[in-house]
Amino acid sequence: MEIINSITDIDFQTETVLTVGSFDGIHLGHQKILQELIKQASECDCMSTLVTFHPHPKQVLGYRVELLTPLPEKLSLLQDLGLDLLVIIPFTEEFSRTDYRQFVKEILVQKIRMKKMVVGYDHAFGRNRKGSTEQLQILGKQHDFSVTIIPPHEVGGELISSSRIREFIHLTQMEKVQQLLGRPYSLVGEVEKGEHRGTNLGFPTANIRPVHEEKLIPQNGVYAVDIILQGQRYKGMMNIGHRPTFNFDPLTLEVHIFNFSGLIYGSTLEIIFKKFIRVEKKFSTPEELKMQISKDKELCLKI
Repeated sequence: MEIINSITDIDFQTETVLTVGSFDGIHLGHQKILQELIKQASECDCMSTLVTFHPHPKQVLGYRVELLTPLPEKLSLLQDLGLDLLVIIPFTEEFSRTDYRQFVKEILVQKIRMKKMVVGYDHAFGRNRKGSTEQLQILGKQHDFSVTIIPPHEVGGELISSSRIREFIHLTQMEKVQQLLGRPYSLVGEVEKGEHRGTNLGFPTANIRPVHEEKLIPQNGVYAVDIILQGQRYKGMMNIGHRPTFNFDPLTLEVHIFNFSGLIYGSTLEIIFKKFIRVEKKFSTPEELKMQISKDKELCLKI
């Protein structure tokens, strides 16, 4: 997959079949769009192309953003889907004022040489999101490109969308998240030094700092997880919260890796969320907390 990071770097001789959007999550609905796009590109000997934006448009416009897939994660996922080309347009306040008709004509048609466009049923872009699917079809007739609209995609009766996946993460329904994403939700983090409270309880933990600040952190509580560390996969459990038994610390992410010992400060690992176990609670004594952690571990080992 070729990656272009600037509009000025675009100089195509080959026509493209493309789609446009943030594609946060690269969920099963996004994958349906990309599969159709790649199929059409193959049929007309064009380049299959995704045009996306960085930073996320909402960040630039002043909204708080909790991303399912920050850009490095998105790139990794897209590499495996067979896409020919990824165009990353730097998103600025000035660019946000671009009229959708100008964007289609001057960038998609004239620069990226769009021959066909594939979009989801609810697609909208451009200033104030006025570039609807209906408007795209009108522009297609004016500029000689076809528009394919992919219908809504459901799994288990749930309509797939990035916002719905975020909602399920906030509700700690990690199995539902996996169904809509097509894979478990995961978090990449770096191991930092902690206060060794877990070690003192007999359950040494690695304190985790998320590599990407804009990544959506699941709700507070205890989770059954898998950990990818140094190329190996381990079972474990993760606690997200403020450790209320110890007088409420700042928000902390800590993971206990089963059947593992060793110093891993500074290491980068991936945490794969499998199931929510329980809410965070305050225990009367550290010993009471230790007993609960033992029960949590026993449950996590079965998942």
